[in-house]
This record gives sequence, C-alpha cells and structure tokens, in this order.
Amino acid sequence: TVTDAMVERVIGATRDFLAIGFFEKGAIASRAVCRIVTNLGGGRRGFGTGFMVTPSLLMTNNHVLALEDQANRSVAEFNYQLTESGTPLPLERFELRPDLFFLTDRDLDFTLVAIAQRSTNGTALTTFGFCPLIAAEGKILVRDPVNIVQHPKGELKQIVIRNNTLLDLPEKAPLDKYAHYETDTEQGSSGSPVFNDQWEVIALNHSGVLRTNAKKQILDREGNVWPANGDPDDIDWVSNEGIRT
Repeated sequence: TVTDAMVERVIGATRDFLAIGFFEKGAIASRAVCRIVTNLGGGRRGFGTGFMVTPSLLMTNNHVLALEDQANRSVAEFNYQLTESGTPLPLERFELRPDLFFLTDRDLDFTLVAIAQRSTNGTALTTFGFCPLIAAEGKILVRDPVNIVQHPKGELKQIVIRNNTLLDLPEKAPLDKYAHYETDTEQGSSGSPVFNDQWEVIALNHSGVLRTNAKKQILDREGNVWPANGDPDDIDWVSNEGIRT
C-alpha cells in the first residue's frame, strides 16, 4: 500500500530542486555574453567568448586579447544564438574601444576593454545588460553545480548545465586563484563567465587541466606519456579551470 509519506523521495546526496525563475535569470545573464571575433589576417579569424561586467566594459581572457592591437582588430558579436523556435536572432556587432580603456593581466589571464555604446546597426549596448563581479567569498561550495554560457569553437551561444560540478577551490598559493570544475568547454569558450545557480559570476573560464606524472610529463587516457605532436583529445583531462572572481 502506497502512503503519502512514501510516494516520492529525494534521491542521492543532494536536494536538486530549483525555482523556475532559474531559467529566467539565466536568460537575462546570458544576454551579456558575446562572441569575440579577431581578424588574424589572410582571411583567418580567431574566436573567444566575453561578457559585459559593467555598462561599458567587456571581460575576456588575456590569451584572447593580450594587446590593444588585437582588440582593435576584434569585434564583439551579441545575439549570435537561436530563438526558441530555432531561428537566428539579429546579430549585433560592436567595435571594441581599447583607446578608451584597456587593462590586461597575463598571470590572472583576464582583459578588460571598453566597447562602443552602439552596434553597427545602431542598437544600444545597454540592451544586453551586464554581469557584475562580486568580490565576496562564499558564492559557491565544492560539489555545487556551475553553469557556463559560451561560444565553443566560435559556434552559436550555448550553455552547459549538466555534469557540471565544482570539483575544487584550492586554498594554497599559487593555486588559490583558481576554481576547478567538470563542466564541458572547447576552444572558443575562453573568456566565458562561470555562474553559480544564482547566476552570480564565480570565475572566468580560461583553461583545461591535464594529468601529469611526477616528471610533469603530460599523460594520455591510458596513462602513457602523451607525445608532443599527439591529438589533444587523447590527453587525460582532469577538469576545466577558471580564475576566481
């Protein structure tokens, strides 16, 4: 006989309910995320991800935009995504303005750059909002989920909300500036915001973490030393890594 006390149960170690507003807040936060396209010359283009952190400043990785000259050859593309019906949104392309503001740090792998206030179509930058950076600690705990909005391989905007656990927040220098998580990313995802379930930015995605032996040699999935000219997909990747806010 089934009783009220036995109908449904929380399964596993965590209670995984979310307010339905989770999706609405996520949609708002994701509007501030854009694709960065850099003209490399010779018809070649480089891709990264960035997001607004103030009404006028865009954040990405230093290895995406290391120099003002790179920023001058780059644009930020908002709305590079599909609607709920699967049709493309109108693309809004904004010029970067390193002449107004440009700050970069190789060690923390971030760049802040000013951006034009209107797109080439005349759309106001304020339309896309921004994701503020919060210095306070305690925004996330190990084993909590993280959510990353990104342009993997320079493709349409995507989000990862599955298999996305925060694995570690190292406490000892020099690793104490990092957050490690199992969320999927690919080339082009560099510079993506890493969110908690309240859609607060907890890290700036920047790199994968690979497994090494005692000699600091890179290992493949079979535990063998990975050859320098090998396929990166054969590497034993431990996690992805972001710079903590």
